Amino acid sequence: MIKGTCHCGQISYEFNDTPPYANRCNCSICRRLGTLWIYSDASNIKLEGLDDSTSISYSHGDQELDFRTCNRCGTTILWQQLATPGEGRMAVNLNMADLDVVNSIRIRHFDGADTWTHLD
Repeated sequence: MIKGTCHCGQISYEFNDTPPYANRCNCSICRRLGTLWIYSDASNIKLEGLDDSTSISYSHGDQELDFRTCNRCGTTILWQQLATPGEGRMAVNLNMADLDVVNSIRIRHFDGADTWTHLD
C-alpha cells in the first residue's frame, strides 16, 4: 500500500495496488502541475478528506478528466473521469508519498504533448 498526503494534510490517499511504474507526462497541464502519476481502478484508491469543500476541480480540453487540487495548500491530488467520478481508471499524484516510496518506483516519461507514447 502507498500512502500520500497533500502538503497541509487535509487530503490523503491509500493506493492499494502495485504500480509497475509512475508516469511523468509532458502534456500542457501535467507539466505545469509537476505531477507524477500512478494509476489504478478507483476501487483500489481510498481517499480521505476529498470533497467539494476541500478541493478545487479543474477540467480542460476535451473535458474528460477532472483534476483535483487541495484548496488549502494547492497540492494536485488526482485526476478522475469527469463522466464517472470515483469510478473506473484514476490517477493519484505519487509526489504526495514519502520520498523513499517515490524513489523506489520506476519513472517513465510519457509524451502527452505530441505522440502519446512513452519516450523511454
